[in-house]
Amino acid sequence: MMHIDLKLPQGATFSDLRVRRCDDDAIDLDMDLVHRICLLNGWDFEKVRANPGPVISTILSVWYKQHLAQGGAPDAVMESFRLQSEIAQGQTPH
Repeated sequence: MMHIDLKLPQGATFSDLRVRRCDDDAIDLDMDLVHRICLLNGWDFEKVRANPGPVISTILSVWYKQHLAQGGAPDAVMESFRLQSEIAQGQTPH
């Protein structure tokens, strides 16, 4: 498994992303915070905006795992993604 060191803005918390599902099953989040994360990590924000999937998925998964490992409360949207992923992979949800 690959390890990614994700640099985050000082004082930012996972909930600051304000992750929510949209009507079309897409997600919405604070793109200003994503822009700051891109700058800290040396990523081209315009390229991320043009093809957000891979980078946004990385930010969400890495930061959420760190958030939980540090005792953060589960996020309803992220837990629904986890459940959806387990079902898609044929796993028994837990």
